Amino acid sequence: MDMVKAKYFLAVAEAGTVTAAAARLGITQPALSRQLRRFEKELDLQLFVRAGSSLVLSDAAHALIPTCRRLLAESARAGQAVEALRAGSIPALRVAATPTTISTLLAPFIEAAGQTIPLLTTTPVTHYDVFDALEGSADVVIATIPPGNDVASLALGTIPVRAWVPPTHPMALECAGSTSVEVRRLLQEKVALPSRRSVSRGVVDSFVGTAGCALGSHAECDDTATLSALARSGRAVALMTELQPPRLVGFDVVDGERALAGVPLVAAWSPGHYAGEEIAQIAHRFRSFIAVSYTHLTLPTSDLV
Repeated sequence: MDMVKAKYFLAVAEAGTVTAAAARLGITQPALSRQLRRFEKELDLQLFVRAGSSLVLSDAAHALIPTCRRLLAESARAGQAVEALRAGSIPALRVAATPTTISTLLAPFIEAAGQTIPLLTTTPVTHYDVFDALEGSADVVIATIPPGNDVASLALGTIPVRAWVPPTHPMALECAGSTSVEVRRLLQEKVALPSRRSVSRGVVDSFVGTAGCALGSHAECDDTATLSALARSGRAVALMTELQPPRLVGFDVVDGERALAGVPLVAAWSPGHYAGEEIAQIAHRFRSFIAVSYTHLTLPTSDLV
């Protein structure tokens, strides 16, 4: 399969039209159309069908998209491997994770590690699309859901969901000297927490329901910076997995002897990745960073799987 033509095909599939894809690729629309016809002839498949005045992807084209993405990713990694062998080191790696994981964990880790690790860049993805990124440009993913058996992985620990308020907040004054707050006391306040698209929200909803309570007055937001701002402004108690938001104090949420669970994290990468050993070392360092950063972190008992 011609990788250039595969790239052009994917550009059309993602842009929606040949015209938009041509503009994105920086080539003319007629030139792109010729390449697509040659690609169809090469594969002996009809990739586009006419619907009125427009061309749409055929069923065969839709089925071909994952294969093309995987082949292009493997081709890119092969080029990176050659560059790394020439340089004698791993110059850069790309990490895919949710926006929350990137802002609250990966960015602080990258800053703390400095030049002792390869240059790490990040790609935001949703919780349930994270492993698909391994078939794209990502070298490693940080996920909140269990990986399959077809990848190498390292459990990173369980990130606690805590309640955050300013030190002058009535709840903080009442709980002075304690590291926890009862869920019934918490729910007397307006809370701000992630939407139901978030894994941490599922953890909160399950805990509150099992305690026989309901959320009551609350606001939803999937941006941790905004949740922190709402807490600092006194508008709501923030429930989130932030490391240590500035000017806020955190409390574990409990129901008697039972504590609100956290969000499990795992690093995963392709087992045949050219930088597999380096990725594993970075994953171990990331796990140690998390453990030090979270006082109440539950460390995993398993290692590489």
